[in-house]
Amino acid sequence: MVIRNWIMYIMAVAGLILFCILYIKPSGGAVLIMAAAVPVLFSIITFFPAKRGVKIKFENQMVLSAAKFQKIEIPVVVENRSALNQGSRAVIYITVNSGLGTKMVTMKKKIFLVNRREEILLDFVPQYSGMSRLCIEKVLIYNGFSLLRPTIRANASASFLVLPEYREYPIEPHIAYEEKEGESEMFSSQKPGNDPSELYDIRYYRPGDKLNRINWKFSAKKNTLMVQDYGFPIACDTAVFIDIAGEKNQDKIERIFEMLYYLAMKFTMTKKTFYVVWKDFREGNVKRRLVSDGDQILDLFADIFSSDMGKFPDPLEELYNVQYEGEFLSSCIFIYTGRKEMEEEMVRVKVRADNLEFVSCV
Repeated sequence: MVIRNWIMYIMAVAGLILFCILYIKPSGGAVLIMAAAVPVLFSIITFFPAKRGVKIKFENQMVLSAAKFQKIEIPVVVENRSALNQGSRAVIYITVNSGLGTKMVTMKKKIFLVNRREEILLDFVPQYSGMSRLCIEKVLIYNGFSLLRPTIRANASASFLVLPEYREYPIEPHIAYEEKEGESEMFSSQKPGNDPSELYDIRYYRPGDKLNRINWKFSAKKNTLMVQDYGFPIACDTAVFIDIAGEKNQDKIERIFEMLYYLAMKFTMTKKTFYVVWKDFREGNVKRRLVSDGDQILDLFADIFSSDMGKFPDPLEELYNVQYEGEFLSSCIFIYTGRKEMEEEMVRVKVRADNLEFVSCV
């Protein structure tokens, strides 16, 4: 664009010089001087106001959520602090780090600087799930004759979480949905237990109830014996392991996340508490997150997508065996891609699971 403008400028000045030589008119010299000087002077005068007078930032720095294949609109604020920039054209260059960082998309947005402060919307359609990051790399300002082109380095960014697409997979895990008692900070909402740290209910006295369970304060209010039931701590003995190892195929990785999303929805809808286990190269360990209801699924994927799961050379089951030594599972689902077929019995011993099911994405 700038090179084209300079070519047009040089051609115009050369034409005026040829006109002056051929016709030798005094007015031609004045026109030549003005034609040669005005574009250059104007470009120099407007260069610094454009360089320092335009600011751009995201209106919302919070993490947003989005859905695959659905357009999202992210508001951006453009501030014009100089009157010399009025009417100028600006080109915004946006880079989108999509999914797990394996897909880069560059977009351009063209606007005109009309108001001192205006809000524009950047449109984007996510193709993959993950913690995507939208960055404004630079803004090019075209003033007047545009012989000079100020470049503004914005370095503004915003993140948005894209959940996997919900699809049903033919995965029927052999999971016991009956609540089991164990050491836990979660308590059943369906039956009482023997943990006095949590109160389940206060009810009328029944023959056979222990006297130390009588709540004398409520008994006095009701003028009859009232008994308190304690909480039933729920043991979490089910885990979903996800291992993408060194997989480079984004579509296969996407299917892994879709399977996890399907299982998470299936378990939470049936009130099943479970762990999700994966490797995190950034922290150098295995991460394990407890999920007990549907509201925690969004936080689960935000945590997973903020991890680097593909650079760990050691197998997931080996790392888990060392980090969670002494813990046992009744059921385990191992979802993986990028690895060869694994020996079931060896993995079962490492994760200490009674029932192990492999799901491979090939």
